[in-house]
Amino acid sequence: MTARGIYWGVASNLLGNALMLGATLWLTRLISPAEFGEFRVGANFSTLMIPFLALGGERLISRLIQKGDSVGVARTVRMVMTIALVGAAVLLMAYPLLARYAFAGTVGFPVFALGVLLVPLTICYNLANTIWRHVGSPARAQIHLNFHQRLLRAPLLIAFAWLHPTAVSASAAMFVAQGTSLLQLWKHLRQAMRGSSDPAMSSTRSRSVIGEMLVIGLPVAILAAVDRVDVLIINAIMGVETAGEYDLVYMLALTAMFPAMAMSKTSEPLLLSLSDDQDRQRRVRWLQIRTLLLSGAALVGIAVISPFIPMVLGVAGPDFPAAVLILSAGLALSSACGPVLEYMQINGRARITLLMAMSLMGLFVWMKWLAATADSLVLFAFLGGLFYLVLRLALAAYVFFADRVLLTNPIALASAVGFYGLLAAWLLGGKPVCLGSSC
Repeated sequence: MTARGIYWGVASNLLGNALMLGATLWLTRLISPAEFGEFRVGANFSTLMIPFLALGGERLISRLIQKGDSVGVARTVRMVMTIALVGAAVLLMAYPLLARYAFAGTVGFPVFALGVLLVPLTICYNLANTIWRHVGSPARAQIHLNFHQRLLRAPLLIAFAWLHPTAVSASAAMFVAQGTSLLQLWKHLRQAMRGSSDPAMSSTRSRSVIGEMLVIGLPVAILAAVDRVDVLIINAIMGVETAGEYDLVYMLALTAMFPAMAMSKTSEPLLLSLSDDQDRQRRVRWLQIRTLLLSGAALVGIAVISPFIPMVLGVAGPDFPAAVLILSAGLALSSACGPVLEYMQINGRARITLLMAMSLMGLFVWMKWLAATADSLVLFAFLGGLFYLVLRLALAAYVFFADRVLLTNPIALASAVGFYGLLAAWLLGGKPVCLGSSC
């Protein structure tokens, strides 16, 4: 595992996301801001549900495949698929409550239903891709995940919206695309489920599998939920059109995090029992420096293009460029902390990660609610980026003091934090806002 893995990961993500970003920008010209906002709020809710219903099944299957436990893989695949299907049914029945309290009446049942039905399809696809990555071609599996899926999804999205410019048609395009992608990989799931001669599971073993999945999956689900909850908060307070705008802000800002995503995959084999191996620590820090440089380059690119996006975007307001830049900076500069989330999970500290993430998430949701009430999209975006940076800083400090493992270069980390503070002061300095009773 070398830095080349990071470069390939970033390239495949960039190509795939460039396709979807272009399709999404085009979509804003085909459907109204209200329809686009409904589509994105519905899509964000389904994306929010995926990690909570998958419960870390992909990572558990990855571990079981590496152990050669084919029976355990088959058992886990069946369990994850069952939970996903039952969860989707429960969500469909809960629509009346969700429509009132989660969506503020802005998402109709057809859009909601298509989004919910997308959840088990996506979970099954992710399981199949994980299996393929371990027993087949890792490179081809990664390309299919990052690029081929989006190559199918982007034209379908445009075609459906062009034929019938509504949120329902856009949601239907996503459903059809995901179903087609799953059919392409279904053979990997079918082969995996043959690993167990006895499809039935004892209740004790079922509880054991679910317990393992909860320990692995909850921290991941909590972190994945943050940006999706953000869209729901904005939808409830600032309206569905602003929710659609913020979703585009996050979509563009996320490109600054691609290097860190690639590093998390590349560095995982180096992180187990790292405290006794100084050479591996140095290799991780060197990967972290390269990742930070790539993240900085991505941030510069976003700073250059973000002022021009509103010219072609049908839903962007005057705060769009500043919101994109400040959120991108938080996501990009959090990579200065190194692969702390992966280190904690691989070394059996998932519960500590979960505790920190939930505590910080509660605090930041409250502050974001106040920012939305103050009608400040830029402040909301700043808090979104700050959450990722603060969480990773807290975890990096824990890893250092508990294990004496340094995953980051201290000078690079201090420089990243200082730069983010200066950028926030510049972008927010001339915009006084009120949080609650204080201004």
